[in-house]
This record gives sequence, C-alpha cells and structure tokens, in this order.
Amino acid sequence: MANLYTKSDKKINEEAPCILACPIRQDARDYVQLIARGRFSEAYRLVRERNPLPSACGRICTHPCETKCRRNSTEAPIAIAWLKRFLGDNFSEETRKNFTEKYPEKIAIIGAGPAGLAAANDLALLGYSCTIFESNPTPGGMLRMGVPTYRLPRTAIDNDVEFIKKLGAEIKYNTTLGADITFDSLKKEGFSAIFISVGLLESRTLNIEGVNLEGVLKGVSFLHEVNTAGNAKIGKNVLVIGGGAVAMDCARTALRLKPDKVSVACLESRKEMPTTDFEIEETIHEGAILYNSVGPKRIIGKNGKVSGLETLKVKYVFDEQKRFNPAFYEGSESVIEADTIILAIGQASNLSFLKGQEGIQVTRGGTIIVNPHTFSTAVHGIYAGGDVVLGRGTMTECMAQGKKAAISIHNALRNATLKDEKWAEKPAVPDIAAPKIALIKKEQKQDMPTMPSDKRLDNFEEVELGFSLNTAVKEAQRCMNCGAGAFVDDNLCVGCLTCVRICPFEVPKIKKGDTTAYIDGDCQSCGLCIVECPAKAISFKTPLEDRGKDSLEAIFKDKYIQGVKPLIINFYCQYSAYKEEKERATDNLLVFHFRRIGVLGLGKVDPSLYLKAFELGAHGLLITACKDDECHFCKEKEWVEKRTKYTTQILSGLGMDARRFQIQFVSSQNGKEIIDIAFKMVEELRNSSI
Repeated sequence: MANLYTKSDKKINEEAPCILACPIRQDARDYVQLIARGRFSEAYRLVRERNPLPSACGRICTHPCETKCRRNSTEAPIAIAWLKRFLGDNFSEETRKNFTEKYPEKIAIIGAGPAGLAAANDLALLGYSCTIFESNPTPGGMLRMGVPTYRLPRTAIDNDVEFIKKLGAEIKYNTTLGADITFDSLKKEGFSAIFISVGLLESRTLNIEGVNLEGVLKGVSFLHEVNTAGNAKIGKNVLVIGGGAVAMDCARTALRLKPDKVSVACLESRKEMPTTDFEIEETIHEGAILYNSVGPKRIIGKNGKVSGLETLKVKYVFDEQKRFNPAFYEGSESVIEADTIILAIGQASNLSFLKGQEGIQVTRGGTIIVNPHTFSTAVHGIYAGGDVVLGRGTMTECMAQGKKAAISIHNALRNATLKDEKWAEKPAVPDIAAPKIALIKKEQKQDMPTMPSDKRLDNFEEVELGFSLNTAVKEAQRCMNCGAGAFVDDNLCVGCLTCVRICPFEVPKIKKGDTTAYIDGDCQSCGLCIVECPAKAISFKTPLEDRGKDSLEAIFKDKYIQGVKPLIINFYCQYSAYKEEKERATDNLLVFHFRRIGVLGLGKVDPSLYLKAFELGAHGLLITACKDDECHFCKEKEWVEKRTKYTTQILSGLGMDARRFQIQFVSSQNGKEIIDIAFKMVEELRNSSI
C-alpha cells in the first residue's frame, strides 16, 4: 500500500513529534487519525507498513511517541501504543497476503527476536528469500523468553510472526549458531549475507560477597523458566535487585508464584528508574514493596542460603558528566531480609559463536561493533543489529536496526542507493504556544481496562484487556493532527484577514511586511478558515480530510438507493458519534431512508456540499451537530448555524419545503435521540408532496 499521505515540502516542512520520536518512524499521527474516522483496516495497513510486530509492540512498547505528544500540554498524551494494539488485535486478518521472491540471493538471519524479524519482514518485502535460524523452539527472542504472558500473550507474538512467515520468511528452530550451524556452513549453503541478531540472553551478575549463595537467581533465567515451565523455585520472601523493566517483570512474576512478600531494591530514585511509570505503578499496585536509592553491599547468608541483602544509601547514581558512577554514604548500612534474591541489573551477550570467526570486532562490554549507518561488521557480508549491538535497547530500537540493516543488505547486493525517506531529518512541530493552550478543549484520556486486582495474582493471564471499538475511536479523536492541518497557498492568498478573524484558536497570522497569511503548527484542523476563505487559498495538507465530498459521491454511486423515497442524507459530527455500547443503536438504524456522512467537525463542510446533495437526488438533508459545551472545536456551532441558515435561504428562494433541510444539535450521534429525529423526518417527508 502506498503511503496514505503525499507530503510535499511546501505543504509539510515539519513533522509531528510523535513520529520523529519513534525509532522506526511509525506513522503514529496518521493511523490515529484513521481510527478517529472509523477506518480501521486502513489504519492497520498503515501501521503494518512500518511495524512488523504491531500486536506485540502495542503492548510492551516504551512509547517515546507519547512522551513527545503535544497533548501533554493540555492534559495527557494520546494512548498511541494502546491504539496500535487495538488495531493489531482486531484488524490484522484482512491484510495478510503472500509475496513472491524476485532476487536470487538468500539471506540468513540469526535470531527470531525483534531485530531479526524486522529484517526478515523488510527483506521479504524487497523480494529476498530469508531464513531465520532460532536457537529456541519458538519465535520472539526475549519477547517470549523474558516478557511475562500477563503483559504479552504468546498469541500476540504468534500472530505477528505468522504474517512475516506469509511474506515468505522461513524459520528454523532449535538451531544455534556455533553449534548446529557456522558462518562457513551458511556460506556453503549459498547465503549471500548474514544478519546477526542474537540478543542478550545472559543476566549480568554482581561482584559482591554472597552472590553464589543458594537462593540467588538471575533475572532472565528466572523469567525464562516461568515463561516456559509455568513455575520456578522461590522462597517466601523475594527481593528483586534492579530498577528497570526486567526487574518489574521479575517482581510481578514472583508475586504470581504466591510468596509472602516481594520487594524491589534499586540504586535509582523513583524519578530516575529506567522504565515507564506505568510499569512501576502496576508493580506497586500488585503488592510489591519498593526500596529506592539503595545499593547492594553484600548478600547475607545462613547455612549456605540467602537470608538478606545489606545495602548502602545512595548519594547519586550519575556523576556530573552524566555517567553511571554511583556513590554511597559511608556508615549507612541496613538490611533487607529475603530468602530469595533475583538479580535483574542488566543483560549480557553470549558471543561464543564468534570463536574461529576472525574479523568481527567486539566492544569491552560484549557487543558487536558495526558501521552505525549500514550495520555491517568488519567482515564482508556479515551484518548485526538489535541488543547485541545496542547493549540493551527497546523493542522499537531493535526493530529499527533490523529495518535499516535490511536496506543496507539490499543496497550492497544490488549496488543500489535505496533510502527510506521516513528517516530523513525534519524539524518537529514546535510545542503549542502557551497562549493557545487555554483555547484547546481538554479531553480526558481513555483508561485501559484491566483485570481486577483480586484476580490478577491467581494466574498469568493478560492484565490489560484492550480498548473496545468505542473507546479506541474516542481516544483517537483527541489527536490534534499535529503538522497536518491547514496551509495557505501564497499564490492565491490576497491578505484579506478573513482567516485571522475567524480562527477560534488564533492561529493564522500575517507577518510584518508580508501580504499573505501563514498557518503554523498550532492549527487544530477545524477547517473553518478553509470554508470561509474567499480566495479559496487555504486547504488541508493531507487528502484524509475529504470534508464529506467523497462520502457523498459514494452514496449516489450505490445502485441500491435507486427508488428509495424519501432519501435523507445526514451530515453528522463524528466527535460525538462514539459513546457507550448501549447508545450505539444507530449502527443498525432501521431507517431504510437514511444515509449518513460523518465528518470530524462540521465546520469543515462547505454549504455547497449541502446543495450538491439535493442536486444528486436527496429528498431531505439533516445536519446533526454537537451541542455547544460538547464541541471538540471552539465556536463551531456558531459557524454551522450560519451556514445552514445561508443554505436555507437559498433553498427557500428556490421554493423548497423547509422540512427538507433541518439542523439539530444533539449530545450523541448514536443514541435514541437520533433515531427519533430520523423517524420523525422520514414521516414528515412521506406526508409531504415530494
């Protein structure tokens, strides 16, 4: 599928911060806007163009896009990751298709984690035969080995991987590089390039007294054991050392094994902890006790078994140069009692497969050195990416390296210069200007429904239950469409100031010395200026904002409307279309005579479209808009009223019955109120002379 948006430099010279923040440059704003319009399959296809693992990513992504979301200025960011999950869970089936190879070269990929799967996905799309060699019996790498099932159900991984397999990628399981295959054997089998993405499969340990006592476990091994066997041997009082995502996973997993107590001790203060607030809060909510700003001095034991951890208070974790260099207060020792200690202080690589392979360079930290642009190692034809290069990256960072490596492999094999324009440098749309924040309607972020607390710890079932369709659309409609609003064509603008006067957000301006207006990134996409501009010099930057035109034309191309009388066209505001499930009766509206056209804000609709509806054959026209205090856009009601009054005057001058064109302001576009209005209008027109 071609990209939904055709972006010219003249129209869009700034990018939405959410897109720039994403390591794979996911089209966050764009797929959220499609969800807001109920165009779910299109939204999923757009996600899938960039993201080979949307279902998994929608659950465990650290969502830097949300950190940069400009909605943070008004109340809370858009739930971008959860919206991706909504699409992956509900709309992936419709887009699966097989691809055929067009190049003779075979590519070997070592490891079926995020980086390897992303590389295989993109290479398959480019036309290459890919084989992934995975040491485990199942795909996913650390997604499956390390992430607990209550966060990431294995069906989500399997569904994403199935898509990649349908593209033509083959996965050979229980096959380990250095044992079952070697670099030489792969070359003899005809593989033209090798991409190493083995991840970090080992847990780091501590160089302190007592680390070898019985009851000291390694975090990755502990999670792997529980994720594969469903259990692990722990005591009654568990202490996890570490403050990152793996530590939180270890603590929450331990809680489900029913000890008496689970604690977490970490060097960092609460604000410094290297994981998301959500994960920390969920860990505490489920019953873990958090000890911040304490460092391990020694593990205490009795009769060869763990009995506790002696700690020191932390002065600081990072020094003045922002380097990890913790310092402690002397004489601040205290003991946290525990009979099981889980070390979750980081992960390490196992590069034993490099024995006998000369040329590949490795850092002191045990990561593979690559060209940062091509991800090629010092050995021709061998590439690497993911955690084994990053040291410890996020899921999306690993996928980004796999995707970039795929392009580099293609360019090397084809002697080409293929580039992914998504990674081109662009300035971000600036933060919302402080005076404009008060003009933007505050809209509460939708909460993720979760399993009740009293049921969570009895099983390993998924805690987060996912968005319903209504919730997803309502959340998506909070998106401000940053960077893709209106723009002014300098060749048409006459500097009349109409846009400056009518904009409820005070966005259009004319710079001193200029004779034409300009619209910056604070545009909220309400469309009022586009309709009112006398020179027709203003338009939206993307074709997504069709303002009802395409939908109207599609209705009259439908052969089934022939003979329907009366035929009533209902232009309605989509911002109030999604409410509670019980209010969605109009989805099955038993009014054969109605056809509905939803627009995100009726301020975008030109009155000429209302006249066009009658010209095409409508017998009646109903405009249903939001009530004043419920309107997503400020002052839109005023303009909708003005335009319908104008249209009424034209129709009246043509001798048209006033009952054929009506406007109603309603709380919900899908409730009983709409049904009553619909039936009443049908009856009125039936009894009239149309």
